[in-house]
Amino acid sequence: MTTAEYNLCVDEFSDSVYRFILKNIRDVDKAKDIVQDSFMKLWEKAKDVNYEKARSYLFTTAYHTLIDNIRKEKKQVSIEKVHYNYLSNGKNY
Repeated sequence: MTTAEYNLCVDEFSDSVYRFILKNIRDVDKAKDIVQDSFMKLWEKAKDVNYEKARSYLFTTAYHTLIDNIRKEKKQVSIEKVHYNYLSNGKNY
C-alpha cells in the first residue's frame, strides 16, 4: 500500500470504523483511541496489506483492539475499591 492509498483509507474508512467501535463501547474517547491505534497498526503493516483488503484489515484490527481494551479494563481494579475493601476488613493504616 502506498502513502496515497493509506491516506485514502483514512478518508474513506475512519468514520465508519469509529461508528462501529463507538456503537460497541459507548465511550467517545476510547473509541477515538481504538480507531487511532487501528490506523497506526495499518500504517505499520502498510507494505504487507493490499489496498483492496485495507477496509477488512481495519475493521478486524479495531475489533480485536476493542476486545483487548475490554479485557484489560476487567483486570484493573480501582484504588478506591481496594481502599474500601481494606477498610471494610477492619484494617487501618
